[in-house]
Parts: sequence; C-alpha cells; structure tokens
Amino acid sequence: MAYLTIRIKGEEGYSRSPLDKDRITVGRSSSAGITVRSNSMSREHLVLIREGEDDNVTWMLKDLDSANGTRVNDSKVEGKVALLENDVIKAGAVRLTFHGGDLAHAAQEKEFRSQAIAPVVKRQEGDPKDAAVCSECARWYSVAHRLAGDRMPCPHCGKTQTIPDFAA
Repeated sequence: MAYLTIRIKGEEGYSRSPLDKDRITVGRSSSAGITVRSNSMSREHLVLIREGEDDNVTWMLKDLDSANGTRVNDSKVEGKVALLENDVIKAGAVRLTFHGGDLAHAAQEKEFRSQAIAPVVKRQEGDPKDAAVCSECARWYSVAHRLAGDRMPCPHCGKTQTIPDFAA
C-alpha cells in the first residue's frame, strides 16, 4: 500500500500516512483524510486518487483550489498529475514525499540503508553536483571533498550517512 512521508519546513521529524482509500484529501481540517497541522495549508488542500487495479495502480494528485497552490517537484499542479516514486509534493510549508511501496517495508528499507557501505548511486540529469540525498530526511546535503564510503552526519537531521559512490 502506497504512503506519504510528511515533513513541515522548520520543524523536526516527520510522519508517515498510508494511502488506504481510493480517494484521500490532505489538509489542515480534522475532516481531511490526512490532517496536517500547518497554517500554510488550506483546510482541504489537495486530493490523492487511486486509479487502476492490482499491479496497474496509478496515484493521481489534484489541487483543490488551495490558497497557496500545490507543486509536484518544482512544477505547479494544473488539473490532475500522476505521481511517481519519491515525488515531492509541496503545499505551503509542507513537504509530502510519495512512496508507491508498502509502508511495512519502509522500516526494513531504512535499516538496510543504514547498514549499506558506499551504495552505488546513478546520477540523474538535474541532480545537484557534489550532493546526495539523506536516507532519513530525504533532503540534499553536500558531499564535496568526501570519498565514497566516508560517513558523516546529515546537516539537517543528524542521521549518520554513508557517502555513496556515484556511478557514471
């Protein structure tokens, strides 16, 4: 079952919410399917809609005419947008990361990442040079002047990270 990792800019920690219905609203209202306590969100800011069946499921996002608007990665949402793994949904000061996998496996994956030594990471076009993504908070941090396999704390959350070996 897909889930969201929810972070509020300027606050410590995160939470995770399963996407356990076919249609889930996200907003600051207690009547929203996923309630996020942030004044930068509308009462019902956006909606996530599951389309398809079994192995052919697509999650769609639609902004509900929110005051601050919604972005997926850095693109403003107009109409419905299909979500992909690790897409970052920006709604005011709130950052929601979409995960298509099962929430139960997230803890196992987190444990695996923390034990990995210099994982090989394939760079993608548009990725910041000399930076990596924290396996805990999913924020970029500088790895300039570090070698693959070195360990360092994430400057954002403090979780110890292993510097990846960037594949060509």
